[in-house]
Order: sequence, then C-alpha cells, then structure tokens
Amino acid sequence: MAIDPSRLSEIGPQGGYSHRLVRIRRKAQTRFGRSPALVRAVGIMVLASLVFNLMNAVIRHLSSGAYSSMHPFEIAFFRNIFGLVALTPFFIHQGLAPFKTQQISKHLLRALINVVSMMCFFYAISITPLAEIASLGFTLPLFVTIYATLFFGERLRIRRITALIVGGIGAAIIVRPWEGSMELGAWLVLAGSAIWGIALLITKSMAVKDSSLTITAWAAVLLAILAFVPALTVWQWPTGEQLAWLALIGALGTTGSIMIVESLKLVEANALMPYDFIKLIWAALVGFVFFDEIPDIWVWVGGAVIFTSTVYLTYRESKVQKEIELKNEQEANS
Repeated sequence: MAIDPSRLSEIGPQGGYSHRLVRIRRKAQTRFGRSPALVRAVGIMVLASLVFNLMNAVIRHLSSGAYSSMHPFEIAFFRNIFGLVALTPFFIHQGLAPFKTQQISKHLLRALINVVSMMCFFYAISITPLAEIASLGFTLPLFVTIYATLFFGERLRIRRITALIVGGIGAAIIVRPWEGSMELGAWLVLAGSAIWGIALLITKSMAVKDSSLTITAWAAVLLAILAFVPALTVWQWPTGEQLAWLALIGALGTTGSIMIVESLKLVEANALMPYDFIKLIWAALVGFVFFDEIPDIWVWVGGAVIFTSTVYLTYRESKVQKEIELKNEQEANS
C-alpha cells in the first residue's frame, strides 16, 4: 500500500500515527494492569507455554534432520549464551543492578540442579514427540509433592497418596511399558521433571527477595558456564544459519523464563494449575504444524489423567494450607 506523501510528517516521533500507537499501547497496559491478578497470571502463563513450545520446536529442528550434527548438549549451552545476550537491553538500561542479590548460594544450587534437568529435556526433545513430552511433564507437581514430604516433613495423607498413584497410572498409560521396552526419551522427560521439581521449589523461595530479571540473569550466566562442560564433549562449530536459530532459542527461553517467574509473583502456583493443560494443546499444535506429529489417543488420555490428579492434588494442598493458616491465626488471637 502506498504512503500518502502529504502525511509523511505524521510517521515520525511527533506524528499522529506515533501518538495513536502510544495511546493504544498505554490503554492496553492500563486495562491489563487493572485486570485481576489471576487473569493476568493465566494470560502470562498461556503465552509462556506457547513460547516454550516454539523453543522446543527450534531445538528439534536443529538436532534432527538436516541439522542432526548439532548435539542437544551444545544447543543447551548456546541457549544460555544467547539467553544472556537477550538480556542486554536490561543491562544497558539498569547496568549490573539485576545481579544484585543476597542469595548467591541459592542461585548456584539452582543452576547446578537446573543444568542436569536441562540436558535431560534437550536430549529428550531431539528424539521424542512434543505432545508426549508435554504430557509426561505434567508429573512435575507429583514430584514436588514427594519432595515436600521428604524434605519438609509434610504428611502423606490418603488423598495425597491416591493422587500420586493416579498420576503414576497416567504416566504408565502414555509410555505403556507393557508393550515392550520404554523409550529413552520418556525416561529423560521423567528424570528431567523429577530434577526440575527441586529447582522449582528453590525458585519459588528465591522469588520472595529477588526479581524475575535477577533470577533469570544469574541462571543464564551460571548455566552457560556449567553447560559448557558437556558441550565440549560433543563440540562442533555451528554455521551462520545455526547460530541464528540458536539465538532464537535463547530469546524464546529467556522470555519464557521471565514470564513464568512473573506469573508466580502474581498468584500462587496452585491457582495456575487448572490452566496448565494448555501446554499439551500448544505442544500438539506445534508438533503437527512443524513436524507432522499426530499424538495417539493414549498420550491425550494419559496426559488428562496426570493433569487431573495434579489439579486435585494442588487444590487439596491449597485447602490444607489455608486451614493451617486459619488455625494459626485463631491461636494467635486467642
């Protein structure tokens, strides 16, 4: 469409077009900011799920087919390098302020745990359908519940045990070990979820004092250092085109990480759980569009079973926690 020469002056910083765009942006930000915290958190989480699924698609693209020579370990390393580069605008604006923290030991511990989980997931993405990865990823809250029992002494009531058993059945429906040997990709997703569950508990405690940008910045630096070791064992210099894809992975991963932390700052994780199933829908859609993957019925059934058990488990945990807080408040006032 041709531009009317008589209106060229409106396109600049002081022009009418620019003013309209600014007004639209401010109005959108105002309306979004006035939305209930849950609505904002869910919106951020849904977009983050799409961002992470797009990142997984690029990882698959680089680690298979014409790009089979690029090992997932090397991709994981560059994901963190370019993730750090993606934070450059924040560093230009704020300097080194995002690195100010009083929880350096927690950042290091989280990075050590996270790098193992990341290697498991990245390798699994290269050999496993995206929808299956998303379905098995629903086991994460189950592992968190187990850790809460082991590390924090929380009691395993009958309803917790039932939810864990149901979740285990859901995972079994997806991988169907009775049909033969269980595929490596499924094992890696389950292992990655189990390990990431520990990192998630650490992240939640860190978010009380540190901003999402601080947590993401430290993660990018520490993970880049730690991921360099396994990457060296399979190192091959990437081409220019591969570097462009790797930069996209870094940008998507960093954006998604910031969004997840922001959503957790708005509401408790249990409030977001009922909406987490969207990531399976995104995974199935992305897998179908880019890789012609069609999840079988058992992936959907198993994913639904795991998801149902985790939602119920999260609901029960939230209810029990509220009862404990109410009891403590009553005791304090008596």
